[in-house]
Amino acid sequence: MFASRARISLSPYLFISAPRSFHARALRPRPSLPTQASYLHAPVRFGMPVQTRQSSAAVVVRDADPGPSRPRKRVKVTVEESKVFGEVVDELVEGDFAPSSASTTKRKTKRKRRVVKAEESSALVESDEEEEGDTQRILSDPKPPRSSGAKAKATPKPKGKTEAKPKAYDPTSFLPRVSSPWKVGAHVSAAGGVENAVVNAAMIGANAFALFLKPQRTWASAPLSASSVALFKERMEELSYEAKHVLPHGSYLVNLGNPDGEKRKKSYDCFIDDLKRCEALCLRYYNFHPGSTVGQTTREESIRLIGESLNEAHKATKGVVTVIENMAGAGNVIGSTFEDIRDIIGWVEDKTRVGVCFDTCHAYAAGYDISTQAGWEETMQKFDEVVGIRYLVGMHLNDSKTACGSRRDRHENLGMGTLGLPAFRAILTDPRTRDIPLILETPSFERPKEVWGVEVGVLNALSVLGPATEKRSMEELAEEVRRAVGKASLEAGKGKRGAKKVVRKKRKRGGEEEEDGEEDGDEE
Repeated sequence: MFASRARISLSPYLFISAPRSFHARALRPRPSLPTQASYLHAPVRFGMPVQTRQSSAAVVVRDADPGPSRPRKRVKVTVEESKVFGEVVDELVEGDFAPSSASTTKRKTKRKRRVVKAEESSALVESDEEEEGDTQRILSDPKPPRSSGAKAKATPKPKGKTEAKPKAYDPTSFLPRVSSPWKVGAHVSAAGGVENAVVNAAMIGANAFALFLKPQRTWASAPLSASSVALFKERMEELSYEAKHVLPHGSYLVNLGNPDGEKRKKSYDCFIDDLKRCEALCLRYYNFHPGSTVGQTTREESIRLIGESLNEAHKATKGVVTVIENMAGAGNVIGSTFEDIRDIIGWVEDKTRVGVCFDTCHAYAAGYDISTQAGWEETMQKFDEVVGIRYLVGMHLNDSKTACGSRRDRHENLGMGTLGLPAFRAILTDPRTRDIPLILETPSFERPKEVWGVEVGVLNALSVLGPATEKRSMEELAEEVRRAVGKASLEAGKGKRGAKKVVRKKRKRGGEEEEDGEEDGDEE
């Protein structure tokens, strides 16, 4: 028997007391509308709690089978005050409409949008002789009711720009590369939090990546938040990244070879802060520029100071490997020769806590000709003899704008510089470069997916490229990069919203100014 009174509460859950044969359906917005929310997340049966957006509404309940002797009843139901915040609602409800007089729900309108505000309302519950389950939940509408077969007008879309939904990462194209023996990626942005770097890497199809752990041109920064650390670890696991394939980059300000004790202490504090961030994120490596001589200090003295600083940092931290990057050789910068790197490692007490990142542009500018297969083999043989191939734990893959031996650090996109794609083919087919992070630092023109996404694909193609008769030759791969870079640079040059021009400027690194092609822009 139908109860003489029912109570409906829409805040924060919906409870409906009525015979179990009754069924209520949720009013859902059209998929074309910007919102994905619905007033009820799923159809509900009476008496079951359902999460809902709060709203005042008229509810029509029809008796399933009143029987021949049951009189028609009208029961008043109180609907508690509730709220809907800016939800756009459909004008059409499945089945018949209740008469507009059945509800006193107030509404306010905005141009091209119908928005229900929070106000008290009441509704009538009508019991009638209908089929079982003919229950409809409707919002009051002043327009005359339509028949069940009537076609409703589409709710007009508001003029002007609608708020764009944030792009979700799609790891589909990334998944096949997880099993690749060569771990290729780029130095991606960590703007907004280090956890975003993981998503940005997945967006370009990378299976390795680099990032800044804090703004790279400031001495002090706020510590990593617990939420950022947790999200970083969660996304690393979700997208199948391993800690050994992430190569964080250090601050450009650090110069551990500075003879001035106070200035060297400032560099050391910044350096140790980064190492502790690596520990918090459970990362294995930390890549840094070794520094430079200052004033009358000899090269040997600066190298000794760098080695001693590394020993002190290793004792203050646990497990993180400090990775020395080879340099281009401008001015009095240390680390442009394999002998410099060997001597720094010689001062390090715990050899398991030190490694080397080989930058292709820097090596080429410093005079190591790796533009051919033979040149690459010769360079690696010398590296092994002087430093030791066991210390190679990462690489930066960059073409060069300048000639071999120029001592100028000017990065160029792959295949568009003086180094050329044959050098990268030699690297991507060398077993010694397997399972280490191979990181792009080429210009992206603020279009990482369009530029780095193509370059990552080119590097993966080079790792499996066959003989000259292969369909995708190196010339075709170079053309792919040129097209992507041309389009991205054109859009950046037009000054479209969100685009930034790549600014070439003098950067002071470790006391020596040096022109450089690396990009900024991922400050947190």
